[in-house]
Amino acid sequence: MRSSLLRLALSLAACALAATGCATASDSGSDGEVGTFVIPLQQTGADGALYHLSAQFQIFGPAGTQVVDATGGDPSVTVILPPGLNAVQLLDGWTLERSFDGGASFAPVSAVLGTPNPFGVRVLANFSDTIVFQFIVRQATGSLTISFGVTLHPRELAGGMIITSGTGDFAPYTTVRPDFAFYHDAFVEHLTLPDGTKRLQFSSGAFAGEFFNDTIGVLTGTIGPSYTGGFAQYHFDAKPDGTQEIAGEIDGGNTPFPVMTFGPFTLVFTRLPLDPDGFPTDVFINEPNVPFTLEAVLAGGDSTLTGTLRFRNVPVTN
Repeated sequence: MRSSLLRLALSLAACALAATGCATASDSGSDGEVGTFVIPLQQTGADGALYHLSAQFQIFGPAGTQVVDATGGDPSVTVILPPGLNAVQLLDGWTLERSFDGGASFAPVSAVLGTPNPFGVRVLANFSDTIVFQFIVRQATGSLTISFGVTLHPRELAGGMIITSGTGDFAPYTTVRPDFAFYHDAFVEHLTLPDGTKRLQFSSGAFAGEFFNDTIGVLTGTIGPSYTGGFAQYHFDAKPDGTQEIAGEIDGGNTPFPVMTFGPFTLVFTRLPLDPDGFPTDVFINEPNVPFTLEAVLAGGDSTLTGTLRFRNVPVTN
């Protein structure tokens, strides 16, 4: 059984974010043209629990490269750096923990990163800026939203993949039946199209993807991680003729920048309830035959998967 989501958005605020390479004011530029990079590591959630991130960050910039150790129990870390164009990378090995006793004890939670990594930022001397690392935390007992300054709405698109053809590095997948899960928050719009179609449209913010039951390994090892910090836009349509339709696109956030498209597909097994204005409402659906195409440029060149999705829309649950 696929677990539901507990969504955690960690907004790692930076005060006068600056270029990398130096950890003290005496090392990092002249005439006081430096910035203070503050990374908060703790946040109290809506459930009353305290969440803590234990991690190391690697900072790349004009002054070089340095690693910031944030693996202790401190609520934040501070680095003084010179200005410039920088990249801040959350290194592998990070742990997200939760405490229900005010921080006396912590237990790790299962999470995936939902924003680009590394995160690029241009730092101006004596100027404050903010970078955001958002984590998607999965838990079997329910879902809620916690944030450092950003309110997120956890959602999931998930199900199985019935693959009918594959080219390039995807060719071995024609006999494989993997599963997928895309986790994200979303901005929701109600649009009326020229033909009178009422559209419920979702555009994602923080985004991550995972694949399971993959005996070949390309989806889990390469495609899934590349969806970190990606983007999705999809919609549900209530058409004038009474039919309902879904379609969308899911783009990867880093190399090899995969693109999955699904639909347009007329709903067969699901009938979405409509609101008083005639727009589809956001409810759980399970449609077993939604056509999809997944494309990526892999080591063997252009590669494509086609088939159908056992498509589930899992809306926000609180």
